Amino acid sequence: MDLAGFIAQMRQKNQQSYRDIERLSGGLDHAYVWRLEKGDKGMPSAATIDKLSLALRLNTRQMQVFQLLTRTPIENSLCRLMLAREDLPWEDFEPVATMSFRDNCPCTEEGWLRLVEMVRSLQRRETAPA
Repeated sequence: MDLAGFIAQMRQKNQQSYRDIERLSGGLDHAYVWRLEKGDKGMPSAATIDKLSLALRLNTRQMQVFQLLTRTPIENSLCRLMLAREDLPWEDFEPVATMSFRDNCPCTEEGWLRLVEMVRSLQRRETAPA
């Protein structure tokens, strides 16, 4: 998922129009939001991200995903997993989401969970007393 897709998904989930976002954001132009959602605009500023987060009514995990998407796209099944599994700490997801893969990227939520667990166990080993 990319930033444009996430904005569209959250806006549609909340059943919000572009005008609703304009009103709730404290002044982001509805046409600008439409262009962001269509991918016609580049990366928004930190102030714009804050305004959009407020207007889209993002919870903490959604905000974390949103901020990560401003830096890099996230594979769709991983994005769904990140949003669905708020019981798993964000610190377990972020390293996995930013890994580089050579044609061997997990493509299912189960595959991503296995990778999260593997990274988690490696991190525990690194922090364990010798």
